[in-house]
Amino acid sequence: MLPNNHPSANLHRGGLLFAVALWILVAGCGQNNQSQDEAVDQTLGQREPVSGGMAVIAIGGDPDGLNPLTRRSAVGGQVLAEILESLTEMEIGLVHEPRIAESWTLGPDSLSITYHLRPWVWEDGHALTARDVAASFDLFKDPEVASLRRGFFRDVERAEVVDEATIRYHLSRVLPDPLSRTQHSILPLHIISSLDKGQVNSWPLNQKPVASGPFRLVSWEHSHEIILARNEKYPLGAPLLDRISFRIMKEPATRILGLETGEVDFVAGVPSHEAKRLQKRDDLLVKVTEGRRFYYLMWNCRNPRFEDAATRRALSLAIDRQRMNQTLLDGYGSLAVGPVAQVVWNFNKDLKADPYDPAAASKMLAAAGWVDEDGDGFLERDGLSLEFEILTRQGDPIRSGGVVILRENLQAVGAKIQVRALELASGLALLRSGEFDSYFGAMNPNLFGDPSSAVHTRAIDEFNNGFYSNAVVDSLLDVALRQQDRDLARPVWDRLQVILQDDPPAAYLFCPQRLDVVSTRLQDVRPDILSPFNNMVQWWIAPEDRRYQTGNGSP
Repeated sequence: MLPNNHPSANLHRGGLLFAVALWILVAGCGQNNQSQDEAVDQTLGQREPVSGGMAVIAIGGDPDGLNPLTRRSAVGGQVLAEILESLTEMEIGLVHEPRIAESWTLGPDSLSITYHLRPWVWEDGHALTARDVAASFDLFKDPEVASLRRGFFRDVERAEVVDEATIRYHLSRVLPDPLSRTQHSILPLHIISSLDKGQVNSWPLNQKPVASGPFRLVSWEHSHEIILARNEKYPLGAPLLDRISFRIMKEPATRILGLETGEVDFVAGVPSHEAKRLQKRDDLLVKVTEGRRFYYLMWNCRNPRFEDAATRRALSLAIDRQRMNQTLLDGYGSLAVGPVAQVVWNFNKDLKADPYDPAAASKMLAAAGWVDEDGDGFLERDGLSLEFEILTRQGDPIRSGGVVILRENLQAVGAKIQVRALELASGLALLRSGEFDSYFGAMNPNLFGDPSSAVHTRAIDEFNNGFYSNAVVDSLLDVALRQQDRDLARPVWDRLQVILQDDPPAAYLFCPQRLDVVSTRLQDVRPDILSPFNNMVQWWIAPEDRRYQTGNGSP
């Protein structure tokens, strides 16, 4: 799933990561329900998979769009992952599986990479060729389109059509992982060639993408339901299910009720207290996956209250992360350290999360010039009050509970806090415009271990929504990303993460394990760290367990 900030909407769908996911569960710091999963899965495993049926997945809101050039929301990426295919598919550890590309070769100077494509078609029967790939890449790079993902391709100069089945990417420098840096969603040239790229936000493809992946879009009734059907033209084997219904249920309690009544088959990211209760039911399974997702309180560094590192670090020390982990996650998680995912190779394992130390926080604030000049209990500096608003999103019980702790902790050291909770689209609009003081949100960092899109100065118009800028951080990122030898790159990555802790773009708070709940009628569901919908093409429902007639996938 991508918001993960990877430019491709495509997430891992195969079953090869199951053993890795199980190892992660055993090694995870929180609780898990693995024994329950194993017992039930072994029983269900005696039955043979069959085609047919529809699974219902409850999601919290509409995507902001289904155009990979412009979408921002994670749910948009999750839906697109099943509709659009990419050249390869990345696994944990930067291992790539063939998809549209059946093979690839690196140029002798390592300044190009050439992909050889399988025969492939769009759902409307048009051939998918290297021309589609090149045209799509050009749009991601085009300043007029202004894709938020264009910075990811900064080191890829161009895509060359060698022939209909061969695409070659030319690189501006040797890259440590050219496969990842040349992955992007592919759009149909026979449709986009007639569209105005200056009007990309109003393209019909935003609402009705053309499928190259295992599922195709049947309908999207906003605020109600998105229905996907099996794409019979998918060259790598059609899914077992006829249809997938993404049922839009904004309230968490409604999604849980749907599980309990049998209306819903799958809910990703269930609150820990609900998962504990639901795991006692015979008709539901709780799937526990160690997560890369972290919650954070991001500072708007253009706000004069947060322009200095000392103030931001002091406010970070005022936050009780252990309390948040226990209260909000029931211990199903760990404390966050920084913007690099803790499951990737270059995470600095010597760093620890900021401790809860309000006394130290108060001393640092005083040293930074913040004092209570008028005796009202709140701090001021140069006539400016340490008063700010925390913007967050509605519909997430972790955020609604977490912001209470944040306000209490920060007010205890002299900050005056207001809270504003908005629905997803409105909150994202304020982030993009920079009209916020601080933002309590969640992020899925990429698995390349590259936080550039969130902290590099040149990413300020991409995903660096807090306007963070540090010349040393920029320089270290540029050096680390040029180094192909991991042993030589590691000390650079380590130093970078130390600086990001001393001069923080955000207060990094906690990393929840993902708790997904699935009905026992929906079989062979194997979430992994990349996606709760990891192996959707392999999901199946026995005929006697089906609740919905699907017409064999026809609209």
